Amino acid sequence: MPTDMSMQSWRVFYTAPRAEKKCEARMLEQGIEVFLPKIAVDRKWKDRTKRVEEPLFRSYIFAHVTEQDRVRVLQMQGIVRTLAFGGKLAAMTADEIEQLRLTQADKSRLTLLEQWRPPVGAIIQVSDGPFAGLKGEVLQQRGHAYVVIRIAALRQAVKVNIPLAWVTSTEQLGAYPRTAL
Repeated sequence: MPTDMSMQSWRVFYTAPRAEKKCEARMLEQGIEVFLPKIAVDRKWKDRTKRVEEPLFRSYIFAHVTEQDRVRVLQMQGIVRTLAFGGKLAAMTADEIEQLRLTQADKSRLTLLEQWRPPVGAIIQVSDGPFAGLKGEVLQQRGHAYVVIRIAALRQAVKVNIPLAWVTSTEQLGAYPRTAL
């Protein structure tokens, strides 16, 4: 009977920016089954346009690993951490990986949809991370990854950078006081 240490799972690893392909090569060199979905995009330079392959999900890579291999992967240059939600390691099913592999048949037909971004003025709740449970109003958006919120409960004008992955809309939560700071 296999132990938890010897069971393989598809884990999601967060990489340093623009390190996905290098991490993929390092894992393959170590004999680790890895999957990095890619998308074909046109990149423009001053003198030319070229079709290149980029990671479909920036800073994410998937590996089929045992717990021992997962720890080994975490020691590789370019790997930041294993993705986790609520303290539990994120795992992909074999079916989900297979569905992603099917998208790789024609990378030029893929389009990554914009991530949901709450509009300025929306009331949100932080659902993960060190600020889990906090509610606030979106004051501004910074790039594609962060929103800046005001935390009215503190009665202070405090701005907190929160990754969008940690944010849920609170429109259905009802009575959140919109107090002026």
